[in-house]
Amino acid sequence: MRPANSILILKAINKLPDKKKGIYMLSILIAAVILIFDFAISVWNAYSSGYNIGMLRKIGKGGFSKAAAYSGLGLAFAGITYVLIVVLSMVAYALQYVGIGAVEYALGFDFLVFGLMIIGFGLMVTIQSIIVAAHRKSFGSIGIAIWNTFAEVFDIASYAESFRASVSMLKSDKEERANAYVIILVALLIGYLITHAAYKHGIKKALGSASIR
Repeated sequence: MRPANSILILKAINKLPDKKKGIYMLSILIAAVILIFDFAISVWNAYSSGYNIGMLRKIGKGGFSKAAAYSGLGLAFAGITYVLIVVLSMVAYALQYVGIGAVEYALGFDFLVFGLMIIGFGLMVTIQSIIVAAHRKSFGSIGIAIWNTFAEVFDIASYAESFRASVSMLKSDKEERANAYVIILVALLIGYLITHAAYKHGIKKALGSASIR
């Protein structure tokens, strides 16, 4: 679920009678499942990117394949951080550490910045998967190329649809922006550590027990 929709649901829950809250709680539960799935896929992308980069080092291959592998790593970092900002914002608000203005700003920033990064890095990964599918012509490679293409088109459409709403979220209470920046910085730090750990694991798997700098 996109951040703009998440914040609207959060506001709606606070305004609705108790008997109607269950419907919105179900929506948040579905959103949580999607976030967990996105997080797991992003961690896997970091690992597989590390493995692919390690294999490319082994055979001494560079060019577009190497650029696509590093794009996969960037996509992983953006995806992990995107999810973390959403989760940290919601948790901080639920625990009353921050106000709704901080959550709005953090989610709007998250969608506009990391959503765009996901689209950009995802485009490189999608092109690479299409090239691989055209070369291998296997069921698996074709399926991955189709999925990547669908995901890229969906992300672009979602970004265009929610762009204005997300920009308006950046106009929230200025007093809360400092708290939003703290959430974003914490998410960036945790996102980097997780991405780096998964990447290292992947590249070591490809290169064996050799020391990786």
